[in-house]
Amino acid sequence: MAVIAGGLLLSSFGGNSASAQSIEELRARAQAIASELEVMREQEAILGTKMLQVQENISATRQQIEETKAAIEDAKGRLGTAKAQASQYLVSAYMGAGIGDDLSVGANDPNEAVNEKVLLDTLQGDREQVAEDLRAAQLDLEQKTADLETINAQLAAQEAELANVKVELDRAISGQEELLADTTAELRAAIAAEEERRRRAAEAQARAMAMAAAQQQAAAQQQAAVQQGGGQQQAVRQGGATRSSGGGGGSSAPAYVASAAPYTGSNAAIAAAMSKLGTPYLWGGTGNGGYDCSGLIMTSFSAAGKQLPRVASAQYAATQRISAGQAQAGDLVFWGGANAHHAGIYIGNGQVLHAPRTGDVVKVSPLYGNPSFGRVG
Repeated sequence: MAVIAGGLLLSSFGGNSASAQSIEELRARAQAIASELEVMREQEAILGTKMLQVQENISATRQQIEETKAAIEDAKGRLGTAKAQASQYLVSAYMGAGIGDDLSVGANDPNEAVNEKVLLDTLQGDREQVAEDLRAAQLDLEQKTADLETINAQLAAQEAELANVKVELDRAISGQEELLADTTAELRAAIAAEEERRRRAAEAQARAMAMAAAQQQAAAQQQAAVQQGGGQQQAVRQGGATRSSGGGGGSSAPAYVASAAPYTGSNAAIAAAMSKLGTPYLWGGTGNGGYDCSGLIMTSFSAAGKQLPRVASAQYAATQRISAGQAQAGDLVFWGGANAHHAGIYIGNGQVLHAPRTGDVVKVSPLYGNPSFGRVG
């Protein structure tokens, strides 16, 4: 970079357009790098939103696993109780009765004995059916647990894969930021060299014009002296007075002041978010050392008594769509529509309060791009 800057500085005194051309090339390169960097940062935001959604899915799946395991234990308990009841009933029914003959269950009358045996067979069959149903339910629950464990493993693998992609993307963003910084430094050096070249060229031109004017004046004085016998000729210099009339000075349009948002706690939410200005961006952060975009919104509105979802896309779905012309302080701003990958709190005057990206802090920025707006009800 130093060699390039030095070359630009040396070539700037040659009087050609090489330096200006180099500046334009550097400026175009810096703009291209900045555009690529913005795309990377948007991809990072989209990836962060996906990772948050996967984490929520993992939590929900693990909760289902625990609930299913509890249902299995309950089924086991009911199965044991049913078996114990059936066994005890049979023991009580046969207590003191002879069972060597199929018709001597517990009564002297053969007809009564037959009836009792039929009743016992029926009751025992009911218990066995209950036990069979419970065993089937247990098997079903165990299969469901296995399926949920499989889903959980798949989600964990997806989370690990997204984390690896995020690491690579963060590394690429860091490299792109360094490249942009180097190119910007080269551009500034080239601009400084060009400005120095122009300054020296202007000084040289001024000296040449002054020398030519002095020579012309000397020649005129010598000629006048010869014509007038040594008389001196005085050069009269006339200067045109310039008059400047005081302009009316157009007044700038008054800044737009947004009216209060329909949600009565919006001012409190904005105040809560304002208190976090300067807090570092932290992916997945909700106050535990930093904030991400949706985490800042959720905690700020929670402090104002309004519960909003955790993820930006869910916050988009939970708000009422409004146009940019209807936007008021306290409305939410989304980039990415229904698949929002970034969000902030509109505070009026074309300004948004948000947690932009990794390496940045919670701050107020001008609106950019083509965002959509959502109103908290």
